[in-house]
Amino acid sequence: MRIALIRRSYITYLDGVNRFVALLAEGFSKLGHEPLILSWCYGGVDKERLEEWFKEMHGLDNAIPIYTLRSKPFEQGSWMRMAWDWWTRGSKLLRKECMDAAIVNGIIPLRFKPKIAVIHDLGPALTLIKFHAKVGSSLLKGYDKCVAVSDKTKRELLLFSRASCEVIPIPMKLGLFKPAELGKREDLIVHIGTRPVKNPQISVEAVRILKRRYNVRLVVVGTPAKHLKGEEVEWRHGISEKEKLELLSRAKALILPSSYEGFSYACLEAMASGTPVVVSSAVPEEVVIDGFNGLRVNSYDPKDYANALERLLRDEELWSKISKNCLEFVKQFNHIEVANRYVSLIREVYER
Repeated sequence: MRIALIRRSYITYLDGVNRFVALLAEGFSKLGHEPLILSWCYGGVDKERLEEWFKEMHGLDNAIPIYTLRSKPFEQGSWMRMAWDWWTRGSKLLRKECMDAAIVNGIIPLRFKPKIAVIHDLGPALTLIKFHAKVGSSLLKGYDKCVAVSDKTKRELLLFSRASCEVIPIPMKLGLFKPAELGKREDLIVHIGTRPVKNPQISVEAVRILKRRYNVRLVVVGTPAKHLKGEEVEWRHGISEKEKLELLSRAKALILPSSYEGFSYACLEAMASGTPVVVSSAVPEEVVIDGFNGLRVNSYDPKDYANALERLLRDEELWSKISKNCLEFVKQFNHIEVANRYVSLIREVYER
């Protein structure tokens, strides 16, 4: 089958949605299908290098064809402008390329069938549903299937729409990870993401508190924030997937005090590296089980995160138990198996 994977806005964002698109596309390819990635726009990389850049940044074995509706990088556009482009140009391109199905991340108006909506969280992609529930529900009715990446996202979606939805988890390419034993790791804590919802300031303050008792370093992966600069923070911006995973395999913990998470690629990437995670209660319980594959903190007080990190650093037996459980837990997210579930879903639509 020829399967289109659609990113509503920018294919060059280094975020969980584009990671999902990349790994699901490779999963389809490994299963013998022909994936094509379609996005509204791109930026920060030459158009002729886009496919190779995407392959390198997401650790893919082969480049996947990428089409963008806009030819110039970083074009500004309102939701309405993007929606119109998808309704006209996007629909036309899908038919021109003879696609058998489209998997859409978020919700866009699209004159094409069959199409499956994948809901990652109730973020910007679902603004229409959150504030204009009737219109959003109407758009969802035009999709053949709706998929949520977690039970949490499914429950939240039902608050705004009556659309039937099933849960398929996000894909992981487990062969990329190289877990290390505790004795081979550095006194390093990693935080991934600098958008406000990720609360990097909590991680910075938590490590400042922790440094009074342990000689640890904090590395923040993401765009540097001027107000958070200091001796406690090392920044890694625009790094490749390989570089990020090497960093996680050297770390003793990931800290993620997010205000909201629909699932969390960062958590799964840390777990696949054998790295215990310390997270807020915003991370779904189906992702991080307290005391099993990580530690949950039911507050946004940096002192509580510092104490949780100290538990891991002080108790080697606890660290090793959680690390082992992490490696077993992530096996269920193999990108080939996740892709196969989507293939079954597409076939189910055709058989109706």
